[in-house]
Amino acid sequence: MKNLVWLVVAALIALAGYMLFTGKGPQEVAIEASDAINAPALAEDATQAAEEAADAITDTVDAAGEAISDAVDDATESANDAAEPAAQN
Repeated sequence: MKNLVWLVVAALIALAGYMLFTGKGPQEVAIEASDAINAPALAEDATQAAEEAADAITDTVDAAGEAISDAVDDATESANDAAEPAAQN
């Protein structure tokens, strides 16, 4: 309990020192604190943007995979067409 009291006293001294050196009043400090508390909203926006980017990357990879598959199919078909005359001889 004694340590908790010292911790609270130290926090109050730090807060008073901050307000003294920055020249900010209690209302300005409270506004800054509330802005810091609202930071999770920014984190939510960043998470949503990351999800959208991941979806875009997934779509790009899927499209690239389909293009590669089509290219392999075309190459296989061309090779089979070229091999047919040799197989007939």
